Amino acid sequence: MILNEFDFSNQLANFFNDWKKIEQQQQEKVQQQLSFEEKLEQFFNDWRKVFINDKQLARFFAQYQSNEVQAPILAAQQQGLAVNVWQTAGLKTDEVRHSKVLKWFLDCRGDHGQGNAILLQLLRELPLLEKYQPKRYFTTEECCPLGNQESRVDIEIDADEFLLFIEIKINATEGQDQLQRYIDIAQAKAKNRDWLIVYLTRDGKLPEKYKAYKNLQGMSWMEISKILSVYTKKSEVNNRSAWLVKQFSDHIKNF
Repeated sequence: MILNEFDFSNQLANFFNDWKKIEQQQQEKVQQQLSFEEKLEQFFNDWRKVFINDKQLARFFAQYQSNEVQAPILAAQQQGLAVNVWQTAGLKTDEVRHSKVLKWFLDCRGDHGQGNAILLQLLRELPLLEKYQPKRYFTTEECCPLGNQESRVDIEIDADEFLLFIEIKINATEGQDQLQRYIDIAQAKAKNRDWLIVYLTRDGKLPEKYKAYKNLQGMSWMEISKILSVYTKKSEVNNRSAWLVKQFSDHIKNF
């Protein structure tokens, strides 16, 4: 029997869409604080509604292993299209290393050659600063903005128009009064400029007591990944730096 690729492709797409819906439903149930037993029951109830033809799926994977399909995949791998240098470099979840890479991408003087383009893509997602398009600015990592060694900012972007701090968290939590110290420092250094502190974490949420602050914005690694991905889609296909951006985007999106 010949596999109808169009029909099966639609069926497979529907399967994964339904799977995603189940995942979203489970997240909603978690928010409702259901018991483990109730969540498990709900999962299997929804799972029964998801259908895919097992015979067609078996044929799909059999065809996937064929030389005809594997040849272009192997060719792409040989050209380095499947590589991710950031995963190979062993960044893992090290906050200092990720801070260095992100700072490099945002630096208009970075030898990646992208100028201010990546920062501008980030600013579009920061309502307080989205109106700005600085061409030249200073980007510093592990910065002590006012010389206080106890208050090191992971990334500082100091432009004529604004001051931006980015505090990076992956596994760590906020230090004692850490954000309040950054607020005080940013206010003092920015003077009459706009200023913003981005709190970059896994879930993108600010600590409860800071949620009302307009100059603080929570952001997740997934959001940063999407910002970088949007940038790469606008870039030339042979832009090697854009390849590095895309690989970093793929690396951080599951934090």
